[in-house]
Amino acid sequence: MKFSKTLSFLAVTLGVGIIAIEAQPAAAKTTTHAVPTTLQGTWFGKYHDDLFGNVPVKYRLTKYSFRQGSSKASEKADARTYYVNIKKYQQTKSKSYLFKVANKANSHGYWKLTLLSQNQPVYLKHVKHNGKTALKMYYKSSDTHKAQTSYFYHQ
Repeated sequence: MKFSKTLSFLAVTLGVGIIAIEAQPAAAKTTTHAVPTTLQGTWFGKYHDDLFGNVPVKYRLTKYSFRQGSSKASEKADARTYYVNIKKYQQTKSKSYLFKVANKANSHGYWKLTLLSQNQPVYLKHVKHNGKTALKMYYKSSDTHKAQTSYFYHQ
């Protein structure tokens, strides 16, 4: 009798354990997305800064990087390169130089790029502006919290 109670207890415990293991949600996969091909390339335009006004700037987007720098040759030292948060760069780059890309464009066609260190997104969209192919950038200013829109063109 005691043996059957012990056996029943073990069977119930094992059954509850299996159910508990099966019921646990699977760990979410961390997927990283490349910069969309429609956004890739070299783009020139003016960046609006609340302190300095319109500043000429050049952006270079590749599959896994985003280079932001001055369009003037004399100021190339101010250029910064950010990298998509993939294993290759997670090990070698500081978190302040890593960003993530949304898995798809939002309902308005904008792609969301977010620097991991600041958690402040920038929205990019490939558009036609003044009859030219352009990259439209939309973001909220960190100082004034006002929406800013800029256009950058291929040259």
